[in-house]
Amino acid sequence: MATWVIEDDCLVPERYIRIIYKGPNPFAAYQATFNIFRKIVQIDPADYRERDFRWDISGDPRGFYIRALIEKSMDARTRIVFEVIFQGNQPSDPSKNGELTILIYPRMRTEYKLDSQFQQSPFYKALLWLYNFFFYFRVRRGYLKICNDWVAQLSKEYRELLKIG
Repeated sequence: MATWVIEDDCLVPERYIRIIYKGPNPFAAYQATFNIFRKIVQIDPADYRERDFRWDISGDPRGFYIRALIEKSMDARTRIVFEVIFQGNQPSDPSKNGELTILIYPRMRTEYKLDSQFQQSPFYKALLWLYNFFFYFRVRRGYLKICNDWVAQLSKEYRELLKIG
């Protein structure tokens, strides 16, 4: 099954936002992630997945690495994907200082299915290109602005949660 995919980084020229924190209970940022995204991006529980969860209990402080993937559908073709990476150290006593680095990597992905023989023809692809260039381009630019606004709000929310100035 063929697919034409257009993917844009929401934060051009940067790829991601980095938040660095040193202080008590850094793991609280990860624990609040679903609720933060639910509040700002209005996601459902099905839109949130954890791709990687590593927790090292062999020492103190305990290291962790978590990779969460959040997908928000904008319409039938386009969705915005947020990859959020948490990496840090959590002391066994939450009141002691730990470390945390949060990376938020948003991108917008538009897919056109090319299932039938006609959809794979050069004529259809040319029509699709014209449609995308003249009509859907503005819609996608609007989605990129929404994505940028969401990322700014997410960064602000994490900074408020962690009490970073």
